[in-house]
Amino acid sequence: MAGMSEGDRAVVARILDANVNRCAEGLRVVEEIARFSLQDGSMTARLKEIRHRARRSAEALAQGALRHRDSDADVGSGSASASELSRGSLAAVVRANFARAEEALRVLEEFGKLLDEAGSRVFKSLRFELYSIERGFFAASPGGARLPRPPFLYAILDRSVVDRVAVSSAAEALVSGGADMIQYRAKSIGGAEKRRDILAILSAARGSSIPVIVNDDVDLAVETGADGAHVGAEDAAPEEARSMLGPDRIVGASAASLEEISRLSPGTIDYIGIGPIFPSPTKPETPALGLEFVRSARRATLAPLVAIGGIEASNALDALDAGADGLAAVSGLLAGDIGKNCFTLKKIIATRLR
Repeated sequence: MAGMSEGDRAVVARILDANVNRCAEGLRVVEEIARFSLQDGSMTARLKEIRHRARRSAEALAQGALRHRDSDADVGSGSASASELSRGSLAAVVRANFARAEEALRVLEEFGKLLDEAGSRVFKSLRFELYSIERGFFAASPGGARLPRPPFLYAILDRSVVDRVAVSSAAEALVSGGADMIQYRAKSIGGAEKRRDILAILSAARGSSIPVIVNDDVDLAVETGADGAHVGAEDAAPEEARSMLGPDRIVGASAASLEEISRLSPGTIDYIGIGPIFPSPTKPETPALGLEFVRSARRATLAPLVAIGGIEASNALDALDAGADGLAAVSGLLAGDIGKNCFTLKKIIATRLR
């Protein structure tokens, strides 16, 4: 990039060199397990190709990087976290080395932009391909994530309502309380904190059949291995989200008018979130659409409909009877005793089991 000094270029070259090595090392470990444990020739070949493409791309960006390598003077060469010093199983080895390679690819992408923005895009492509391979490696079942059977309770874990220290306990309460799906929503916090939150929710849902959905951030849904993403009118297009997430994860989309519903293809999305149906304490500035809109939406599409906005015990049956397949709640679940709120709404929903 114009304006970078030779010293800065040398630093970037060292960073690229260190991280392409880190990426290759992680990939090679996973490659060996895919080869000798899974005995999966196709996966082994894909991992090998990613490893070689990463090296070729890094070398093209930072030609002559090897002359800047100085392992003896690398202040990070002797550091290691406690988790790096022990592994409890082959699965732990695989997870650690997928993460190692994915993180290195992200570093290559970011610093590669300083030398050639177009050339650095290959690292993003490789990273998402690696996420896909990782999902396949740990796939619990060939069917992937599935929308719950209607009618279902869709909990929205909103960081504007739940403090950062309470994310894990709130998620555990939603799981034990009987929520059928959980969506993570955070509008104004950093990526690292979001990632930490999502991993905590995934941990709480582990062992259950409860899908965990990420609102807005499809990249983060892919990166964390969440079960899907929900996109609004101003987010990534549903087609783009589906392309990134693949066929085995859930894609939801928001609609606040019949025109918006008509633009959503049931072949692309798994459900449509409609609302706010009732006045919502989390979006007080947005007019409620009312139950007639639910009825109109039901006539307009065959896609599953999730009613959101002001859903609580007093109006839950009205939304279901108007045609909603699922009920999404924020304050109706998170305000007060989460477990008790879940129990109450689930008991109401049970009266309309189809």
